[in-house]
Amino acid sequence: MYNDLHKRYVKEIKANQEQSEAIKNLTIKIHELEHNLQEQRQRIQQLECKKVSWKTSAVSGKRSRTSEREVTSCRDTSVKKESCCSKYLELLLKEIKKLKKENEKLSTERRALKNELAGLDKDFFEEIEDLKHAVQESVKLNNQYEKCLKQISVMYGIPFTTHL
Repeated sequence: MYNDLHKRYVKEIKANQEQSEAIKNLTIKIHELEHNLQEQRQRIQQLECKKVSWKTSAVSGKRSRTSEREVTSCRDTSVKKESCCSKYLELLLKEIKKLKKENEKLSTERRALKNELAGLDKDFFEEIEDLKHAVQESVKLNNQYEKCLKQISVMYGIPFTTHL
């Protein structure tokens, strides 16, 4: 009994150590992710600064006081990050243009399909339903005729083959 308890105790200690190790690894991972989050937030802030300066220069030749402060604080960052941000901004702008073109294409296609569908009224769909029902009835009738033919051919000894 003592040995069983001792084995169980050792087993629990090992499980506890494994869980402690897992907790330690997860804590490290959390810290790394928090650090990455901080870096990404800074990057977003830099991009927003660039966006403000880009918008103000595009709308008017002048910048407002708030955007000047933001631009000067952005200039304090390294040149490498600025070039990276501007490249990223260019990629985003290209992606936006591409998506706008695709959106316009899909909108045009949707309008064309909507116009085509507008030509089909309720009577059209009712007629289709009537035709479906008529086809089902004729299939049933054909099956009955085939059964009758089989019976007649058996009665007169004529071989019956179905042709499809």
